[in-house]
Amino acid sequence: MWNTPGEKVTTEELLQQPLFDGESLEAVAWIASQMEARNFPDGEVLVRQGDPAEHFLVLLKGEIHFRRAEMDEILIAEEGEPLGVLPFSRLKTWRGIGWAVSPVRLAFMEAGKMRELVYRAPVLAQKLVSQMTDRAREFTRIEESSNRLLALGKLAAGLAHELNNPASAAVRSSSRLREVLMERRKHVLILRSEVLPPGAGQIMNSLADSIAGCSVTPGVMDALERSDLENAMSDWLEETGIATDLASPLVDAGLSPEQIRPLAAIIAPEWLTHSLRILVADHEILCLTRELEEASVRISDLVQAVKSYSYMDQSPTAEVDIEQGIDVTLRMFHHQLKYGIEVSRKFAGNLPKVTGNGSALNQIWTNLIDNAIDAVNSLPKDQHKLLSVRTAVEPEGVLVEIGDNGPGIPPDVQNRMFEPFFTTKPVGEGTGLGLDIVQRIIRNHKASIRMESQPGRTIFQVRLPLEGGRRGTVI
Repeated sequence: MWNTPGEKVTTEELLQQPLFDGESLEAVAWIASQMEARNFPDGEVLVRQGDPAEHFLVLLKGEIHFRRAEMDEILIAEEGEPLGVLPFSRLKTWRGIGWAVSPVRLAFMEAGKMRELVYRAPVLAQKLVSQMTDRAREFTRIEESSNRLLALGKLAAGLAHELNNPASAAVRSSSRLREVLMERRKHVLILRSEVLPPGAGQIMNSLADSIAGCSVTPGVMDALERSDLENAMSDWLEETGIATDLASPLVDAGLSPEQIRPLAAIIAPEWLTHSLRILVADHEILCLTRELEEASVRISDLVQAVKSYSYMDQSPTAEVDIEQGIDVTLRMFHHQLKYGIEVSRKFAGNLPKVTGNGSALNQIWTNLIDNAIDAVNSLPKDQHKLLSVRTAVEPEGVLVEIGDNGPGIPPDVQNRMFEPFFTTKPVGEGTGLGLDIVQRIIRNHKASIRMESQPGRTIFQVRLPLEGGRRGTVI
């Protein structure tokens, strides 16, 4: 479409752009004489990957978004920015797709005239060379970031896949083990009824039923209460002629002398000892199978959290459940949050889904939550530590608020928090890139972020438009 005649570009139109500040009027007039302009509606694709790059472009009005095929990140060109072939550029074909996200007016000039432009407009040429350097640096940064994320994603995918199979097998096996042991227990009870006196068999069955649920654990009672129960059980066992080493496991099983005394009145101490040891063993086996089952389910849940967190096997742009993304992110931080940090969740519960890159959005929650954890962990050990997460529906989109009750960010550095490589953490503990990454993702989703901080209260508010992922819908 660049080969068809366009509209005339005037010198006055170019002079309105800061790009031409400092250049001579004669040079700007010559550039205008060599350029044509064309208008494009919102949403029109301007360039596609593989199209020949044959023109120097200046965006006179509107906004254009670019995405390279191998990258998820969007590059945004705003009014006044130069595009396309620049001085000394080796660009031959477009390496991605570009489209208008508002009505666009674009001026263009054949790339073959760039050598004369450098001669006639040296001030502009210097700006364009600087722009080209910045462009190369930005693409290099994106490529490095994409490669790292791709490698991490492959590692996470491989790890999740490798963990998922044994975790699922462990869940199935532990569940089956519990079924088999319950089946065994049923037959043991039948056998007891045949071998023991009828009254003793009934009591043993009743005691076995009371411990079957493995509902009593040592941590349920305080130390003093447990000590009293063990002493009472030990005294009774000694009086009955039974080894006192059974006192502690019997208390663990939730049994008391009152429950066992009727059995002791029917059978001899020797047989009673064997009966009690069987009960203790049954209780321990049932508890171990429950622990195995819970641990296996926990591993399986973590695998699912990793898969949800990284949005594996999903396209970069999709309908994203924000609250689910925050929830799985919090689960990823469970190992840090479970030691003394209170998490306050106030989810709206009725959030509409947002169109965007789910993995990228989860990176926002990851960085903000990670910073909040670091902040509260800097408080004295005896001070209450709070991480708060709140979501809400607003007229124009969705609000996500992440806060903490840490010491706050000093006022003199608050305006630098989103600068690349700036960090308030000690040397070796922070890269200074977390909030820079957040800001870039926010920008790519047409969202906004706001920060408030004072001692005892730091809040980051992210506002996502419902059509925030629109830039990612063009393929």
